[in-house]
Amino acid sequence: MESRVRTAMSLYVFASLGVFLLVAPWSPVWEYATGALLPPGSAAGFLKSGFARGAVSGLGALDLLVAIQEAGYLRRILTRKPAEPEEPGRTESAS
Repeated sequence: MESRVRTAMSLYVFASLGVFLLVAPWSPVWEYATGALLPPGSAAGFLKSGFARGAVSGLGALDLLVAIQEAGYLRRILTRKPAEPEEPGRTESAS
């Protein structure tokens, strides 16, 4: 049970972070954050460049790939058949 919850939570975190990092650098929020919150002459110019935006979006794409992998693992966990309990007193012999 704990494994399912942990996998579902990591799936959610990786998927939401991936979508955010993939979209945020190309949104107006990125322009505002790099222009208004960072002082002139700092890394604001670099963060507005296409290289930096592409790098952040690439990290978002990697997060989405990890989320897809976690989704496959969660699917395998949820579709796995539970182990059948052994009958008491029954032993398997090679005869």
